[in-house]
Amino acid sequence: MRVEQPPPSYAGRTRYTHLEYEAVLANASIGIAFTRDRKFFLCNPRFAELFGWDADDMIGQPGEIVYPTRESYEALGRIAVPLLASGGQLDTEWEMRRKDGSTFPCRIIAKAINPENTQHGTIWIAEDATERKRTDEAIQRLLKEQEAILENAMIGIVFLKDRRVMRCNRRFEELFGYDPGELLNRSTRDLYRKEEDYAAAGRRYDDLAHGESVEGQMRMLRKDGTTFLCHLSGRAVHPGDPAQGSVWLFDDITLEREAEQRVQRALAEQQLILDNATVGIAFVRNRVIQRCSHRLEEMTGWGPGDLDGKSTLVLYAEREEWERAGRESYGQSTPGTIFEGERTFKRKDGTVFRGRTRGRRIDAGGGADQEWIWSYEDVTAEREAEERLRRTLAEQELILGNATVGIGVVRQRMFQRCNRQLETMFAYEPGELVGRSVSVLYASQEEFEEGGQIRYPVLREGRTFTDERRVRRKDGTLIWCKVVGRAIDPSKPDEGSIWIYDDVTAERSVRDSLERAVAERTTELEAANQRLEAEIAERKQAEERAQHLADHDALTGLPNRRLLEDRLTQALALSYRNRKITAVMFVDLDRFKTINDSLGHAVGDALLKEVAQRLVKQMRVGDTICRIGGDEFVVVLPELKRSPDAAQVAQKVIENLSRPVAIEERDLTITPSIGISVFPDDGRDAETLIRNADAAMYHAKEMGRANYQFFTDQMNLAASRRLSMESDLRRALKKGELRVYYQPIIELGAGCVSGHEALMRWQHPSRGLVAPIEFIQLAEETGLILKMGAWVLAEACRWATFIGSDRGLPVAVNLSPRQFMDPRLVETVAAALKESGLPAKLLELEITESTAMQHTDLALSTMKKLKELGVSIVIDDFGTGYSSLAYLKRFPVDKLKIDKSFLTDLNKNKEHRAIVAAIIALAHALGIKVVAEGVETEAQLEFLQTCRCDYMQGNLSGPPADAETA
Repeated sequence: MRVEQPPPSYAGRTRYTHLEYEAVLANASIGIAFTRDRKFFLCNPRFAELFGWDADDMIGQPGEIVYPTRESYEALGRIAVPLLASGGQLDTEWEMRRKDGSTFPCRIIAKAINPENTQHGTIWIAEDATERKRTDEAIQRLLKEQEAILENAMIGIVFLKDRRVMRCNRRFEELFGYDPGELLNRSTRDLYRKEEDYAAAGRRYDDLAHGESVEGQMRMLRKDGTTFLCHLSGRAVHPGDPAQGSVWLFDDITLEREAEQRVQRALAEQQLILDNATVGIAFVRNRVIQRCSHRLEEMTGWGPGDLDGKSTLVLYAEREEWERAGRESYGQSTPGTIFEGERTFKRKDGTVFRGRTRGRRIDAGGGADQEWIWSYEDVTAEREAEERLRRTLAEQELILGNATVGIGVVRQRMFQRCNRQLETMFAYEPGELVGRSVSVLYASQEEFEEGGQIRYPVLREGRTFTDERRVRRKDGTLIWCKVVGRAIDPSKPDEGSIWIYDDVTAERSVRDSLERAVAERTTELEAANQRLEAEIAERKQAEERAQHLADHDALTGLPNRRLLEDRLTQALALSYRNRKITAVMFVDLDRFKTINDSLGHAVGDALLKEVAQRLVKQMRVGDTICRIGGDEFVVVLPELKRSPDAAQVAQKVIENLSRPVAIEERDLTITPSIGISVFPDDGRDAETLIRNADAAMYHAKEMGRANYQFFTDQMNLAASRRLSMESDLRRALKKGELRVYYQPIIELGAGCVSGHEALMRWQHPSRGLVAPIEFIQLAEETGLILKMGAWVLAEACRWATFIGSDRGLPVAVNLSPRQFMDPRLVETVAAALKESGLPAKLLELEITESTAMQHTDLALSTMKKLKELGVSIVIDDFGTGYSSLAYLKRFPVDKLKIDKSFLTDLNKNKEHRAIVAAIIALAHALGIKVVAEGVETEAQLEFLQTCRCDYMQGNLSGPPADAETA
């Protein structure tokens, strides 16, 4: 190591000789160096080794060689120079560079040798901080992992000392109904029902002190006074030292015990079903009958218990048919598979009959042994009747199919059947006229009503009605037909009549064409001159209109997206020069699609024009208002001084657009959701600002609509999550991930199950069972709710039919607002009933109070059509909307459901008790039944019985269960 002599002024004050000084430096375990004029003039081997240099080579080198960059070197200099000059000491951690270019964290300590004279230089001490930093990061990571385990554990975890809560996770607080942090330093006595339980638990602490684990079950007490069965286990933190405390695990096993009890009840109910079933039922394992119902034994002529243990082969007329049935149902089936078929069976005496079978594979493991439940129904008489009917219909079809005129069978002025010639004559597809009103063939509604008044008196007299009139084809064109009709039963002409239609258009056309030809030739020359003059004028207007349409919205006349980007780019350039801000507001109308779908596009277009006019009147001269599509508008606010100015404008827009709009004698109210992005903070180009304002607008909708939100970085993440969930939801529809759960409804007077409510769930492949609250709103906004709702409706009807519609237990299905407004709702319900075979009286459709009151006329019309099908109407969440007594009397409602929010704290809240009692009394006065939702305690049940409530639904009577266990 080369050592330069220190300055004389310093050397005169040292207490060591140069040899001693050199020995200290050479043997030091940390790096030490001296600099003068920011160059190394002395360093020990450890310092040189730390930076990958030879000690002699470092002497005379500038200090910059140990820094990653020139900027890093100058940055530390700006910190160190004034500090050392004032006599202070630098102690920091800085990223340094080795000779090979690699970098590492280094602890640096520096002090001036003589602060009064910087020429004497500086002493530097360096130590590699890599290991210490890695250790600190590992400790922090361990602490975070421990915290994550505690907060995400599915069981309650608590640390106790002297039987007081020192620390607990959120799950522990939720188990006992406490708010975050409310249990800290609190005695565990509050968690026990009585003193004896607390004392008994305390005696187990002696076992903890000896290093033993404590485990057991005990009924614990929540904050609200309710109790639950808990499995708890504990262990001392340090056995032998009780003062260190203990850690306990708590798990709520109430539902597990209730599930065991439900299984026992289900077995008893199953035996009751077998004893009283009207169809034959058999439990089969590997095609051997384990047990069966009395009805199956009666149907096949066997005595009680004779079929147990026998192969199902004894039920089949032919062995080949038994083997074929086995290949079809047992070959490729999996647990849950449902198989339906119709076979020829035989009785014990050898006689045969035709039977319908329906089976479900029920073995849970999917192993080699297959377990099935099969139902058998004798359909011999039904098939013979169908065959007779088929022959009769075939004869009728032969007549209808070969007729050269159109023939239709009409009942209640609705087509029941028609031949192909009639469909071809009026340009309808096969079967399209069936179920439609005869009014579709009339030129106008007035002619349809007039025709009924003229025709039915003739039919009642048993005479044939003959007429020649204009009728309308499917495409709207009119033709002339000779119409001949006769009633099937003259005493009841409405119940059935036969009509024959013969197209006589060609005959009338020849006569009319001769008259028109003369008139047309007269006006033809005049029209040609007028077209020539109009064409010249239109060409000039078209050029001007084309330029305007290229830059403006055709409906509102506002600038479109093309012009928006140009003006926004100019506004950003101006704001940049003047150092001001520009705000972009993305305005979307809330629930506009509902108005557009229910009242028609003409009303929707008129509403959009009014919104555009209000925006234009409110904005400044230099502002730009654009319509970029549908119900979306973008407003550019240039030259603002500060962001709150944009907030004031947004609030005024909300107030202005929320005022009612009178369109076609209707007062419509629409509210906007507004997202705001600001230049330059939220983006420096037009595309980014518009995209971020759009994200902020979606956040405003999530916050309840009719408000404004400024853009934040988190909104892009939220938009990404929303897009991901929408994609998952579309996949769920395709892959069959949706499930239907059923919750029982109890009749309070009889104390028995009177029906079930169908509730949708989503079996997500990674997140597990997802509740509707997480995806229903997204499905409503994207329109997926229509497919989902139709699927749930069909599944619920099939399930209700399968469990036995003969028991008379209805199933209730919720209709979303968008589903209720769907013009095809009635057709969808009718199709579900027809496909499942469920009687219409056993289907209840639930509509929320707010949905029914949103468009009362449309709601009333839809309800009446549904009632005509025979289904029941239930108003859900009653008491939370804005119902009036007048509308409640007009609506064809069968039941009201009291919203579960009124049952919360029922014993403490006098207002809720009064509201519940009033709703029940009002409904009974109108002849309407009442269902109370969310009943969870005996106290709530007792109050409802006092008020003579009809039905209850809630966890007290049973939580929702899947289709197999409900």
